[in-house]
Amino acid sequence: MAALQKRPEIIALSRELKGIPLCEEYDLMISGMMYNPTVPKLLEARHLCRGFAADFNNLDTKTVTYDKIGEQRLELLRKFIGKVGDNTFIEPPFLPDYGCNVSIGKDCFFNWNVTILDTSLVTIGDRVQIGTGVSIITAGHDTSILSRRKFVEFGHPIFIEDDCWIGSNVIILPGVTIGQGSTIGAGSVVTKDIPPFSVAVGTPCRVKKTIQSAEEEEKDPNNPYRTLGNEDQ
Repeated sequence: MAALQKRPEIIALSRELKGIPLCEEYDLMISGMMYNPTVPKLLEARHLCRGFAADFNNLDTKTVTYDKIGEQRLELLRKFIGKVGDNTFIEPPFLPDYGCNVSIGKDCFFNWNVTILDTSLVTIGDRVQIGTGVSIITAGHDTSILSRRKFVEFGHPIFIEDDCWIGSNVIILPGVTIGQGSTIGAGSVVTKDIPPFSVAVGTPCRVKKTIQSAEEEEKDPNNPYRTLGNEDQ
């Protein structure tokens, strides 16, 4: 359902992002209130995103060496995504709606065909990995037929915290928070918050078990990952 008032904390978060289309309808949109997506500022923002995304998705990899492709793609991402951390790599095609409403942390990896409908904010932490065909959808519509005739809609923010793994073809719906370190199994539809350090799967997505934090794993002498990678440090 649509919110009845603006969310100051979400509006404050948006002001940390690059390229947002400042206007009254934008603040209504990211707050989860009913808004009109056809006002000029919002139309222009989506139009600009389409152009930059096309540049990103159509980068000619034959002209860029393998050791430079990450740097080139990150440079292109930073032209239309609100915030992107270092060493984040996204395989094309990547399909955001506004782009400017997306914040991605460092050391993330998205495989191809990730769609982000960022009507409201999408905040993704550090070291998040996302599989193929994932859809992150902040946009919502009322069941009212009149709302469609009036061409109004709403959106609620999505938060994916540090160290999460989102399996292939997962759909994440508006207003969801996925807690730190959680794994979402392939094909799941996430309709409600997932607590930290959970393994969750299904339609709707439900927690199947909890797991150790990274700090707990480091202290576990039976954990096989404790020593992996040490030779490169």
